[in-house]
Amino acid sequence: MIGFFLKKNFCDGWDNILYLLVPNIIISLSSALAFFILSCLISLESSFAMVLTCAALIILLALVMVLAMAFSENAAEIANFSMPSIASYFRQIPKVFSNAFRYGALIGLLVVAGAIGIPVYNSMGGILGNALALLLLAFEIVFFLSLQWFVPLRALLHDNFSKCLKKCFIIFFDNTAFSIFMFFHNLILAALSFMIFTVLPGTCGIVLAQVNALRLRLYKYDWLDANPQFKSAKYRKNIPWDALLENDRTTLGPRPFKSFFMPYKQEQ
Repeated sequence: MIGFFLKKNFCDGWDNILYLLVPNIIISLSSALAFFILSCLISLESSFAMVLTCAALIILLALVMVLAMAFSENAAEIANFSMPSIASYFRQIPKVFSNAFRYGALIGLLVVAGAIGIPVYNSMGGILGNALALLLLAFEIVFFLSLQWFVPLRALLHDNFSKCLKKCFIIFFDNTAFSIFMFFHNLILAALSFMIFTVLPGTCGIVLAQVNALRLRLYKYDWLDANPQFKSAKYRKNIPWDALLENDRTTLGPRPFKSFFMPYKQEQ
């Protein structure tokens, strides 16, 4: 399943590079402006400035998240072998604003809590201080690994905010290894993005990867619903991925390397 996901996600990104590029530029410019504002606040060096910086970080991250989540509907179209549109990206901004802003604010709160709480607990020293720091670190790790599924859940299932949050943890605890794989996969995409000035694959490339990953993973739950006798832990590891991915493999096609540069050769 992972091998097919990597192939499909690369093909989807390559075939729709323009639809990733435009919103990525918008997100990158917005992120640069947010970073500039935060840098100015940090340079003030006062207690009030620190509080203001934390509040600004949460708000600015929430606003940037709106721009990122607006691409998720296009990502769902791409993952479903449909045609996205740049106009659709802009239409989605007001539609996702409420959920995206709250999600971004939640991520910002977790970042602030970790950045402040872990050093404070470590500075306490002793067993209690170290235990509290490790507990908060574990809490943050579980939350970040779980919350990475929020955007694709919202794009694919269109549940409300609280249902998406609940399902994030269900997906994580039922697919822990895959969630860890996706986290590091996205870190690699982020590193590649910084090498290309964050425009490709960029934030939208990461959103597309998460949507593609969850879309394929949801086949598992469709199969389990159709075969409830295999829902026990003993059988859940033996999902027939080859059969479940057969239609997607057929739709995607073989895609030899030369087809990425000379698609007309493949058509011939």
